Amino acid sequence: MKKLCSTMLLLRNSVLRVWRRELYAPHREADVSNSELGSRAEKLLAVMRHVPSAVVVVTTSDGVRNRGVTSSSFASVSLTPPIVFFAIKMPSRMDNLLTVTRKFAIQVLAETQSDISKHFSLKVSVEDQDQFAFIPHSVGLWGLPIINGCAATLQCEADSEHCVGDHHVWYGKVVDAISTNKTPLLYYARSYRTVGDYAFMKAFEDVTLATEDWTHEAHIRMAWNYLVKHGKQEAVPLIKYGIQNYTEQNKGKIKNTYNDTITVFFIHMIEWAIQQFKGRPHTFEEFLQANPQLSESKLIYQYYSPHALGSDTAKKRWIQPDIQPLP
Repeated sequence: MKKLCSTMLLLRNSVLRVWRRELYAPHREADVSNSELGSRAEKLLAVMRHVPSAVVVVTTSDGVRNRGVTSSSFASVSLTPPIVFFAIKMPSRMDNLLTVTRKFAIQVLAETQSDISKHFSLKVSVEDQDQFAFIPHSVGLWGLPIINGCAATLQCEADSEHCVGDHHVWYGKVVDAISTNKTPLLYYARSYRTVGDYAFMKAFEDVTLATEDWTHEAHIRMAWNYLVKHGKQEAVPLIKYGIQNYTEQNKGKIKNTYNDTITVFFIHMIEWAIQQFKGRPHTFEEFLQANPQLSESKLIYQYYSPHALGSDTAKKRWIQPDIQPLP
């Protein structure tokens, strides 16, 4: 009996070891179907759209060829020693050149540099294409091209690198770092944004925005953010409610009352301007710079007479322009 019990105990322990090994073994992707992997990728992408990321351009040079690539996978890894990382997709000419140079500069783009981000995200068509022909830049350590006007720049020597999925992750020892007081460019929910937009929209929606900051430009910024994020159909009620709620919560501090015609007019003008920008990435600062007419609160008087705008009907609901039709 003792021998039988001992044998059963050994058998049980053997089964448990196998069971634990299978239970805690690293998951093998070969056992996962392509459809399941695709589903996981889509879920991850949906989550990451809610995570704002800095937009950087990584540059390198071998003395003959200058290369640059946009990356939103960038972060600090260590302070002692100072190490950062970025990731780029494989294969690419940039990755091949980095393997040779093992030196690179990471430029954190400023809020007005979304066009530069777009430029360096385009695929290089030919080997000798000069990506920097129309990009203002200087020369840094080891002959690295340094893009002018960035929020920050780090010049690095490669520490190590490894492949993860379809990306090559590079770790760099920071040799030199320069920062400015410029606001960095962010990428969030498929659009370029700025830190200022987050702070502003949160203050507006929480009604903690100071009334002295609730300017005409603030109205335009608020409407632009909603229109870019949600599209016109969903944005219109959000804009109207937001203005009415802010006005109601600050009753006595704000002189002007809600006017539906003025609100709808500027929504239309902002949306029209956005459509002219369609296909071109932009931040609010770039949008306003390209459409300075929206900065003028009196723009509406090119389409409406003071008498029409001041009517009770115009305040309650949108009315047609009485001077000229809207574009």
